[in-house]
Amino acid sequence: MKNGTSLPYISPHAIAAAAQNEPVLVAFSGGADSSALLHLLISDAQKNGFAVHAAHFHHGIRDEEADRDARFCREVAEKYGIEFHLGKADVPTLAKEHSESLEAEARVQRYAFFEKIMRENGIKILVTAHHAEDQIETVLLHILRGSGVGGLCGIRECREFAEGLMLIRPLLGAQKEDVLSYCEENGVSFVTDSTNADTSYMRNALRHTVTPSMRVLQPNLASVFARLAESAKEADEFIDAAARSFIESECADGIPLCAFNGLFAAPRARVLSILFENETGKALQRVHIDAIVKLAQNAKEHSSLSLPQAFSAKIENGRLFFAPEGKGEERTDFYIPFCEGIAVTPSGVTVSVEKNPLADVPAGNAVLDISCDLVGEGAYFRPRRAGDTLFTGKMNKKAKKLISERKIPLELREKLPVLVSGDEILWIPLVAACDGAKRGKLQNGGDFYRITVTFADRTNIQFGGF
Repeated sequence: MKNGTSLPYISPHAIAAAAQNEPVLVAFSGGADSSALLHLLISDAQKNGFAVHAAHFHHGIRDEEADRDARFCREVAEKYGIEFHLGKADVPTLAKEHSESLEAEARVQRYAFFEKIMRENGIKILVTAHHAEDQIETVLLHILRGSGVGGLCGIRECREFAEGLMLIRPLLGAQKEDVLSYCEENGVSFVTDSTNADTSYMRNALRHTVTPSMRVLQPNLASVFARLAESAKEADEFIDAAARSFIESECADGIPLCAFNGLFAAPRARVLSILFENETGKALQRVHIDAIVKLAQNAKEHSSLSLPQAFSAKIENGRLFFAPEGKGEERTDFYIPFCEGIAVTPSGVTVSVEKNPLADVPAGNAVLDISCDLVGEGAYFRPRRAGDTLFTGKMNKKAKKLISERKIPLELREKLPVLVSGDEILWIPLVAACDGAKRGKLQNGGDFYRITVTFADRTNIQFGGF
């Protein structure tokens, strides 16, 4: 076997600071990148005496082409004399069931398979063939999604992806063109995924249209993005260390508001992210972080904010806590930031927000389709308050009177989540929407949100009309 000297390959054991005889699992798609990586690993293993396992995951997406890829990967593993592991899942079906994109669901299923194989075979190191082009695309994707500093770090050379299991990228400094040259020079065969040319996937669109244009302006694009990622990583590590130090020293019993409100914005947001993920296993969106910060700055005793995962942020005795929503818990004050997804108020009312849903929903007073243009930044749901008015029927009307006219049951009146944008009430479910907020099919055909409010044990509620 020829030694490939044209790629900046780093031993995964060196990156992970692991013993040289630790076995490794390579994520083997059969493409040029993973084929080159496997070739390098086999050469490394022959010199240093560690076992290599290859794992291929069939996503159930490309039919015969995917079957071909699986056969190819098995044949290559047999040629090298290494153990081969094949996993398969119906990703399109699972993506629909979990309301995820194909890309996101494929990643979840793929890494769950890798973890299973590693646990069963006592392997602690997973290696993938991500390279410099992947780094550029990942950073750009994060920028387009509004990421913070953490997203600018892009792909890390080494990280823990499950408890006790390390994910290593030995080729992160390699250019794609060098990978292809390496395969040609060393007689490394590979297969090509036809979906790589499909620009309906955002990553592919960046690869085929955006980065080539950027290279016209900056030929050294890969090194520029590598420096950006490294600088962002240094800043992110500093923010993370500051946040964890604050948590360790101050947050044994909730978050002290005075000390928390005195933090700089970046570590303050990170404190919330870490503590919420510790409680729920899920990440907070930026809109929720901003809402919690606002709650903390107001510092109103006994106030609370409903969050995803049926959790709430609440203030008691000058401290902020995350806690599961209590069944039957009644509060007069809550604040739910307007964003896509599902939230539950302290009294058990579910608020669902979808953007441009495909399914038709019968008109009902607990469903509102509203133009995205009408929902201003910072819109939110709150309880009804004394003196609330709604501009409907070309005049301001008292919310209390409208609720009485609609004959809303008494047990629901204090549970109604009121949609507010700026100083204007846009909608009170079961009661009325402001003029200009139309239910049902929008006339202009533009982007819209569908808001569905569901009351526990009371479905398909209809009271009066607008």
